[in-house]
Amino acid sequence: MNQEVRTSKMKELGGVWTPETNWQVPTTNGEAVFVFPAFGPNNYDEAVRQVLANGQRLPTGEQDAFMLNESYNSADNAIKESPRTKFVRENIMHDGWLWVPQVNIWTPRKVRNPGMYSVFDENGEGLAKERSVVELEDRLNGGSTERGVRFSTDRRVAFAPLNTITAGAHNKGTLSQDGAFIAVYGVEGAEKLDAVAKVFSLKPYSWIVDNDSDKLIQSLFALGGGRLLGDGRLSADFDSNGNGRDGYVLSVRAPSAKKI
Repeated sequence: MNQEVRTSKMKELGGVWTPETNWQVPTTNGEAVFVFPAFGPNNYDEAVRQVLANGQRLPTGEQDAFMLNESYNSADNAIKESPRTKFVRENIMHDGWLWVPQVNIWTPRKVRNPGMYSVFDENGEGLAKERSVVELEDRLNGGSTERGVRFSTDRRVAFAPLNTITAGAHNKGTLSQDGAFIAVYGVEGAEKLDAVAKVFSLKPYSWIVDNDSDKLIQSLFALGGGRLLGDGRLSADFDSNGNGRDGYVLSVRAPSAKKI
């Protein structure tokens, strides 16, 4: 999004973001400083490119999950009713969706241990970069296993066995036990998404890749809660191709940034 359009969006929201507002969100691994305005609406590649071109960073899945929980469930009414959290709930989650910078790599179903690798796309390479099982397993070597999901030591790569992943409707409170959500958001992040899902009237829902081919299939990830991904429910699209142009990315900066 160019500066003119970004400025226009700021004016629509009463000019509160002038030109950038920092929002410090506490997470398990310290504070994440989200920067407003958001980048979008746009397709995945363009949105993440704009984030990086502006010298900012892409958020991890865990950081996004904590940010969403603050947007929907903050105990501080000033935060919950602020223009930034209203923008997240109404403009991003209801009228569009949130691009989460994770690339999901689905193995063929017929291999010995089928499942989904999830890689933090910190450099915004998206689907343009091909990834191999050898490379991913090398990065997972020496890591830990939590709730059946393997994590690399730097938490940038995870693997969820297919038998830990559920497609379709989920009972509320069960996302924190689902392998795909854990791989993308981490254990604590998936728990925060459970809290977000409870806000919606319907059960959360997810789409996954059913890989009956002989090759790896790569996909992106979009999360929504409104008219585009299913009214009245938290909807997780683990099989996105990234082409839809209604998605947003919120950037983060170093935790030492001062709050405005």
